[in-house]
Amino acid sequence: MAQFLRRPWLLIATSLAVTVCIVQAGLTTVVLRSQEDPILEGNNVTLECLTDEGEDLSGYTFQKYNKWLQTWISLDKTHEMRCWFFGVTVNRENGRLLLAISDLKSWHTGRYRCIDSNSTSNESVSDELNLQMEYLHRIIFAQTNSWCGTVGDSITVLEGGNLELQCSADASKTPLYEWSREDDDWIMVSTFLTFSKMRKEQAGTYTCRAQHPTVPQLTQSRSIQLFVLASERSFTFDSMLSLSTPMLALAVALPAVLLLLVILVLAFIIPRHRAAAKKKAAQEESGQRTPIYKGSLESVPSVVGDTHPLVMG
Repeated sequence: MAQFLRRPWLLIATSLAVTVCIVQAGLTTVVLRSQEDPILEGNNVTLECLTDEGEDLSGYTFQKYNKWLQTWISLDKTHEMRCWFFGVTVNRENGRLLLAISDLKSWHTGRYRCIDSNSTSNESVSDELNLQMEYLHRIIFAQTNSWCGTVGDSITVLEGGNLELQCSADASKTPLYEWSREDDDWIMVSTFLTFSKMRKEQAGTYTCRAQHPTVPQLTQSRSIQLFVLASERSFTFDSMLSLSTPMLALAVALPAVLLLLVILVLAFIIPRHRAAAKKKAAQEESGQRTPIYKGSLESVPSVVGDTHPLVMG
């Protein structure tokens, strides 16, 4: 007894250890039920709220954290934000608390917890489960160094020109990309397909394949038809789009400048011509005549002795 009195900190430490054990024993937790890894987009997922003591959870509710509003939203109560979480159903079976998510999508991912709605203490809040999923969406083609951005299923390039295509896909983790050519055995592991000084024999169908790095069954493929035009041929709309930005700007600006010059010339000449015509017509209607002066081009040499000359001196 004397030894314990000399070391009172031992009594304090022992009491703290007992308190911690009691608190931890009553904590709730959220677990996944009947779900195999990996969790893929479109799966059906069930979460369950559990306690170590197996107590009745009828007073508990599931909540999801909204990162945009920075708040927790209850999923089994009427709430103005509840409509955002469609495809989510809360079930209560024999005192159990289950959360069923059908057709898992990106807005379903995030942090979940369960909480005793009748208590305000921190002990009534479970630990959190961060639900994530793996996905790989469709491939997009983009032409780099070009204002037009994404391209469709075909592209036309002038012979001797340069081309760089990028293959990309939205995915939970950065995919692995590879390019292949139809009726050819070469494969290039890269997100970019690059050509310098295009040749006609490089035309063909090229396919990009994207694969999830950790889930091999998640793959996407897409093909693009590449056409190469001889440089002496006239421009088409597709061939103009395939030009580099400076060349495309010049091809568009030059005709525009010429058209502007023509418009300015016509705008200067037409009003002057109309004004002269109106002045002449007004003179003719008023009966006025322009006097003819001696020595002018309009004067005519007299061959008879007129007493009333037509030429004014």
